[in-house]
Amino acid sequence: MLTYNVGVNRSLWRGSTPLPARRSITSSNSFDIAIIGAGFSGLWSAYHLKQLQPSLRIAIFEQNYVGFGASGRNGGWASAEYPTSNPRVIKEHGSTSFRDLRKALIESIDEIGQISTENNWQIEYAKGGALVFATNKAQLTRISREIDDEHRLLNQDQARKLLNVANITGGVFTPHCAALNPFKLTQSLASYLEAVGVEIYENSKVEEIFDRQVLVNGHKISCQLSIRATEAFTDRKWLANQQIPIYSLMVATERLPIEILNQIGNTQRATFQEACNLITYAQITGDNRLAIGGRGVRYKLFSHLSNRSELDNRMHSALERRAVKWFPQLQSVKFEYRWGGPVALTRRWQSYLNYNPITGQAAIGGYVGDGVTLSYLVAKTLAQMINGEEVANLPFINQRIGRWEPEPIRYLAVNAGFKATVAADFEERVTGRPSLIASLIDPLINR
Repeated sequence: MLTYNVGVNRSLWRGSTPLPARRSITSSNSFDIAIIGAGFSGLWSAYHLKQLQPSLRIAIFEQNYVGFGASGRNGGWASAEYPTSNPRVIKEHGSTSFRDLRKALIESIDEIGQISTENNWQIEYAKGGALVFATNKAQLTRISREIDDEHRLLNQDQARKLLNVANITGGVFTPHCAALNPFKLTQSLASYLEAVGVEIYENSKVEEIFDRQVLVNGHKISCQLSIRATEAFTDRKWLANQQIPIYSLMVATERLPIEILNQIGNTQRATFQEACNLITYAQITGDNRLAIGGRGVRYKLFSHLSNRSELDNRMHSALERRAVKWFPQLQSVKFEYRWGGPVALTRRWQSYLNYNPITGQAAIGGYVGDGVTLSYLVAKTLAQMINGEEVANLPFINQRIGRWEPEPIRYLAVNAGFKATVAADFEERVTGRPSLIASLIDPLINR
């Protein structure tokens, strides 16, 4: 039996067990729907389409293996976050669209949990909410401005009772988030889809997309509709200068002894992050480890994907130091896993769902790291549109995502932005006030 070996970029979620390989496409064929990419977007698209039209003949074509990309390597947050800021969504799409988006995202978290429970998927799902905690006055001042009917401000004692972080000064909590094992979710989804008749082909690269036809491994595949769900791995000829890959890296500890878990707290498994300008995110996993991730790896010229960027020792070491800074009791704990991968960033931080029934083509993506829940919602919305249903005017539908600046301007600007966020965090630690640097950056990045 052919298997995929783990390799050096070994995520906690994937583990070390060799993965049985599915068949590749070896001849021309015909399907109702051809889906390109076997991550969350592609898998959920097939799931929702089958729910609405069980007779559809659907094929998913994956260049590597199911869950290879960000869907299998992310932080495992099924959150209600959206990459574009709330004020900007309201400004560009209106308050009704914003309210519909918030309602749909919150419901999607529960639906993922319900589907998993109904099908007995062992994905380590725990809806414990999410905590953004502050460790200095500037951070607390900044996050205190974000309070709304979805978020509650916690004082120092309340925040420490939930999560015993060293030097915690307070936090903001929302109940609308679940922790899960993302790779196990991709595998469970794929097995379910195959059981209901969806054909999944691995090691099957889509080389061209035409109207009602795709070329896969040199074979012509006819279809009534193709759905491109390739996110950061999208060929530049299909999305030239409209998105770039940025890298998110993670580390995870060995299984923590019960005495350390008791000291850390968080028995409800709320996801958590420090209120830094440079993004961090973490969870206590279903098998009692700390998994922590963050951004900051340099963007590559001309948007090149880089295997070396997925294993940046400097960044991984910085994440381990941050974990110990949060929880000094981890000083003697071993970090067993280091991994990473790219996520797609559009110029206007916009997710997109583009569907053209005339050409028979659709494309979804642009989640900027918020894809665990958002991919479910976007795929569900696309399936409803294909089925001829009326859908809410959600902001990602037929979204114009804009183009990035030409190189080397793009390279210089993106990497300067990373350095500026690091400087903004230093500024806040020194001054005790929300960063002036950050306030200048936000309008420039157009979020």
